[in-house]
Amino acid sequence: MWLARRNSLIGYAAAVALLVVAMSPGVAQAQPLIAEIVVRGVTYTSASTILDELRAKDILKIGEPYTDQKRQVAEKALMDLGYYDTVSVSYEQVGEDVKVIITVVEKRRIEQIVFVGNTVVTDEELKETIISKIGEVVVSAPTRADVDKIQGYYRDRGYMAIVSDVTIDDYNVLTFVINESHVEDILIEGLQKTQEWVVRRQIKTQVGELFQEQKIAQDLNRILNMGIFSDVRVEYRPGQREPEKAVIVVIQIEEKRTGMITVAAAYSELDDFVAMLSVAQNNLRGRAERASLDIEMFGRASYDFKFYEPYLDAKDTELQLRLFDTERQRRFVGGAAVSLAEDQFEERRTGATIGVARPMTETQKISLGLRTEKISASFLQGTRQLNLASSGVGTSAGPAANWSGPGEGQGPIIVAAPLHPGGRVNSLTLGWHSDTRDLRADPRRGQYQGITAELAGALLGGESTYQQFRWDHRRYLPLRGGRDVLALRLLLGTTTGTIPLFDSFSIGGATSLRGYEQDRYRGEKMVLCNAEYRYSLSKNLILVGFVDAGDAYGGSFQTVVPGFAITADDQDLDLHIGVGFGLRAVTPLGPLRLDFGFGEDGSQTHFGFGHTF
Repeated sequence: MWLARRNSLIGYAAAVALLVVAMSPGVAQAQPLIAEIVVRGVTYTSASTILDELRAKDILKIGEPYTDQKRQVAEKALMDLGYYDTVSVSYEQVGEDVKVIITVVEKRRIEQIVFVGNTVVTDEELKETIISKIGEVVVSAPTRADVDKIQGYYRDRGYMAIVSDVTIDDYNVLTFVINESHVEDILIEGLQKTQEWVVRRQIKTQVGELFQEQKIAQDLNRILNMGIFSDVRVEYRPGQREPEKAVIVVIQIEEKRTGMITVAAAYSELDDFVAMLSVAQNNLRGRAERASLDIEMFGRASYDFKFYEPYLDAKDTELQLRLFDTERQRRFVGGAAVSLAEDQFEERRTGATIGVARPMTETQKISLGLRTEKISASFLQGTRQLNLASSGVGTSAGPAANWSGPGEGQGPIIVAAPLHPGGRVNSLTLGWHSDTRDLRADPRRGQYQGITAELAGALLGGESTYQQFRWDHRRYLPLRGGRDVLALRLLLGTTTGTIPLFDSFSIGGATSLRGYEQDRYRGEKMVLCNAEYRYSLSKNLILVGFVDAGDAYGGSFQTVVPGFAITADDQDLDLHIGVGFGLRAVTPLGPLRLDFGFGEDGSQTHFGFGHTF
């Protein structure tokens, strides 16, 4: 028994000794060497891609020992490539060495891209927009970025859409489900005096149609162009029935004061004391109708009544009516034909006009107008030396040169005659107008074109027969990101028949050729070019630099003196230049205009309301 116990102790000691020897550094077990590396599971990528990555990072190489630590590092490095869902590294014993086996499961590749629900943008446009492309690996981050890309593409084009779902099926088809927003409702807030239907007549966006931000912006401009609101804003709210597919458009309006009563007085040597009363309402009955009455009394008497109806019928036909009996100061034609003691005169016009305009398209309309007007003769005084005894012809050209008056003999005589004859004009005016301006009162972009033909003749009961044609073209180009505007205008006019002086074209003054007196040039033809750079100093103050060039020329106008006619200063086109600068200020009374112009005759200061054009 003692012998058996001794043998057992000897066995235990030997085992411990062997374990200690095995754990000793000097006698560690040698690691197997890598004899071969095999890659399995690649389809889109290649085995060389994996081997190059391992070689570049010095992880697994043929001839080097294979360890479990190297296995783990290799799996992580290959996963970091982003091409694979799983990577596993194993080995098979080959004699004393091992064969390393790398097995990968590749990420899914996009075989096809499909868009569902898009109607206003094409599949091709969206494919160019997104990051994901056919043949690329399906990864979550680019797919989320694609959603933002698609929704941003819609916003940039004035639409609204939500990508509600993104899937990839077993056939590797990537599908984007798009919900294009439509208009669920249109609400109008803030109206107090104005009737709601008046505003809705200006809104072309319809409930149920696809949401279009640009179309809504055009609706807001049309509402502002009514001239009865100080501010118009829009707010978009999620639809109540389908929050992800619909939007509620809320138009918020701030009305401005549209009624005005003005009382003023003035004194001049010509008119003495003049009292003026003006009453205007630009939103009559809350229907955007406009009515005004201007009265001048004492020194001169003038009455002017105007009425405008924007909605005469369901076609948005406009009606304009004017009744007037007015006086205004006019300038006699330049002086080349005759020099006068006074070259300005008072002109009285009494009559009425009525016009209608009907839209043909969103930006075009046609107009028809009738005018009946009685214009007074204006007395002008000129001094001439006549020698009736010797030749019957005066010593200087003038209205008395071919005039036979009573009496004989030499000596000065005073000619006092209505050189500017009056008369009645009845005319018919036809017009075509195209307007793409954003805001009529202060255009920032767009253009306007108008062509009118006025036909006056005895068949209409008038005393003059002529035809007058005008072309008005204006363009507005935004600069500095829309803060500034380059405004351009070209006016052309011509006349056929015998037109009286009082209806001829005139150039000069605040709204045509700045730097010159009002009506400085008159004639049967007209050319006018205007260029303005409107530089915004602030929200309510604009600095303007301008160049004007124009002329009214050609023609000879009959007088009441037999055989004598007044000719235009310029018989041929001779462009006269005016340059200058000005300010535009937005005030509670409306935009004010102040211009300083410099021309051939010197300088002029011009004052008015709103832009020149």
